[in-house]
Amino acid sequence: MLLRLQNGTTAMGEMMRQQERVANNLANAGTVGYKRDRAFTEALQERIDDDGAPRSDRAATPFADLAQGALEQTGNPLDLALDGEGFFVLTDEASGSARYTRSGRFVLSADGTLRTPQGLAVAGEAGPIQVPRNATAIEVDRTGALRADGQEVGRLRVVTFADAGQLRRLDGAAFEAGAIEPEEAPAPTVLQGYVEESNVEPVREMTDMIAQFRLFESQQKTLQSTDQLLATITRDLGKF
Repeated sequence: MLLRLQNGTTAMGEMMRQQERVANNLANAGTVGYKRDRAFTEALQERIDDDGAPRSDRAATPFADLAQGALEQTGNPLDLALDGEGFFVLTDEASGSARYTRSGRFVLSADGTLRTPQGLAVAGEAGPIQVPRNATAIEVDRTGALRADGQEVGRLRVVTFADAGQLRRLDGAAFEAGAIEPEEAPAPTVLQGYVEESNVEPVREMTDMIAQFRLFESQQKTLQSTDQLLATITRDLGKF
């Protein structure tokens, strides 16, 4: 009886965390380069306790679904998308740390540095990419070479990972690698004037949210029924 309460409480806790993931996915359905949040649940140390009841420790490991999103044409010369594997490399100049993203919505700062709208520098193969302030035409070819008025000013650094699933989300569409070493992408395909949309499917997420809500309600009713049964048993035992 008490095991039923424990299992129900554990299940409801996991359902609440799943609802949080779904809500986060829906909130970022319009975020360029965003990757859907998912979780893998693993049963550990399965065993039979002293009362003969099955038990296990459940561990949910969050991860990002790195499937490519749809490519949207914008016509903006500083909007870039990767067709295929790879990540753009961003540099947080305050900490010196690197971030990795599929979001290629970039801007030029006052000094001509290619940056994200949040101010992170976009890494080139030889360091930050500087565009002359008086440049009138910016072109980026499919290999990532960036030209200003016909003169190459840098080449975008694009990397891959042997196991990209181990990347940890920092915020939105940005990830950190931790101890994982990036590898230079041998032949990236960069598309100018495009951005990669989020790979979140809103209808699918709404369906998951409704399903989780119904399961939560079911567990809640089970807990209420068990609680009422325990109360009845306790009351009846008190009569003897």
